[in-house]
Amino acid sequence: MLRIRNLNAYYGKVHALKNVSLHLNRGEIVTLIGANGAGKTTLLNTLSSVIPGADGDIQLDGKPILGLAPDKVVSLGLSQVPEGRQVFNPLTVEENLELGAYLRYRAGGKRNEIAADMERMNLLFPRLKERRRQAAGTLSGGEQQMLAIGRALMARPRLLLLDEPSMGLAPLVVQEIFRVIQQLRAEEGTTILLVEQNARAALKIADRGYVLETGKVVLEGKAAELLENKDVQRAYLGHEKKEIWEK
Repeated sequence: MLRIRNLNAYYGKVHALKNVSLHLNRGEIVTLIGANGAGKTTLLNTLSSVIPGADGDIQLDGKPILGLAPDKVVSLGLSQVPEGRQVFNPLTVEENLELGAYLRYRAGGKRNEIAADMERMNLLFPRLKERRRQAAGTLSGGEQQMLAIGRALMARPRLLLLDEPSMGLAPLVVQEIFRVIQQLRAEEGTTILLVEQNARAALKIADRGYVLETGKVVLEGKAAELLENKDVQRAYLGHEKKEIWEK
């Protein structure tokens, strides 16, 4: 579904991504593992065309998307949930969700279908329904993360990019977020590229993973294999512990 070949990206004179190549098959959950500054967020932002000036090849369903405007990338079926949520604080929960469907409104999308998707978000995240008239900036961190995911889903993406969805959240909220990620793949067939600080948790739900170091892919494999890899364990997994979502 997604194929990246020899992708390079830059922040000024800093060479942030160096000949990165990877792929996602339809319906997969693939995770990116790496230390802070390894290039994980840069990769997601390059896929979304938030970072200009990259070179290489990115194809979504065989169509080149590198260099397209961000709204065009979204219209082709790719949506990103950014690091730090970045909800529109003064707007209500409902208004934030409606903004996620902006391109569908602009293209003359059927309002009953968009309304049905709004209701689907309420079922996926019941707390959002309870707070639908509340300003997004007054939500808890976990609720804002749910809203950010819901907003991205309102564009009806076939490929969803998730950047650090568990960052700063309580364990029970993290459990809920990971449940939703698995549900999206199982029930709707959404393909997911996941960047997650909790590498162990990410590998537990992923099919495959890539390890990034200083802008380069240094290791790839099935998630189960990476979980057992001694180098990955030493660098990214820490001591074995029972995660709350495994109980």
